[in-house]
Amino acid sequence: MPEFDVAGFIRQLEASGPPADPRRGLDTESLVSADPTLSSVEITEVNVVGPHGDVPVRLYSDPSRAGTTALVWIHGGGFVGGDLDMPEAHWVSLVIASRGIPVASVDYRKALRGVRYPVQLDEVIAAWQWVTGAAQPLGAQVTGFHLGGASAGANLATAATQRLRDEGRPMPRSLVLAYPLLHTELPPLSEGLTAALASNPPPVNFTPTVVEAFNANYVGDAAASSRYAFPGDIELHDLPPVRIVNAEADEMRASGELFARQLAAVGVDVECVTQTGAQHGFLDEPNHPGAVDAIEGWLAFLNEVR
Repeated sequence: MPEFDVAGFIRQLEASGPPADPRRGLDTESLVSADPTLSSVEITEVNVVGPHGDVPVRLYSDPSRAGTTALVWIHGGGFVGGDLDMPEAHWVSLVIASRGIPVASVDYRKALRGVRYPVQLDEVIAAWQWVTGAAQPLGAQVTGFHLGGASAGANLATAATQRLRDEGRPMPRSLVLAYPLLHTELPPLSEGLTAALASNPPPVNFTPTVVEAFNANYVGDAAASSRYAFPGDIELHDLPPVRIVNAEADEMRASGELFARQLAAVGVDVECVTQTGAQHGFLDEPNHPGAVDAIEGWLAFLNEVR
């Protein structure tokens, strides 16, 4: 299989936007029809004032079940794609909110047309500050806020926590991460990961060259001053508990596994699990067995870490 053309993909996004998703049944009505337990979730669209303009945030809550724990959730997309409608954002938020944990799903400007780090991180932090601040958009009863994300969103969630730590501001109670990319360079693949990729080849191979191209596009000319761009490359002390869910057949599993070892080495409580048979982005497939398992694990974790 030829290596993924990152530069060409980015040019296409800049010229004509993301391609249409050929899948059906991803809108709210279809998701609720497939899973009626989601029908009680109320959704509110807001724009949060950020340092670079408005930041779109979508709030999810079930008024009959909303408890004292809430989650701020960040979607992925290589820093260049993704939105609040993709299942990794929308379906995941619906499911978690239907189980009594209100969710604020956060969008951010993509690393396209000259927009680079730290714009994305600035916007995530602006949204976090608003959701956890005096406005109490997820309900006055919420006393514990957690932060999480998938892929590039996992990177942003972790980096935001590190910056909050270093600036002496309140941090999330925990971090929940899915198939994260947390290092400047893709770590070496283990024998087990290499075997999983061979037996279950993913549609896109995130080789070191591909990962390097996405990362270079993200930081651009800010590479020399990108302290929080890749959380696995800086200090990890004094972070809250972390739960990482990796995909078995995913090169980025190497980054998630290395990060878990780094956290454990500095005394941070960390759980790291691998979804058997899953590939990168499995949360973008509603009701994928791995996605359901991941969400169930996070729900138990969030309700335990208060």
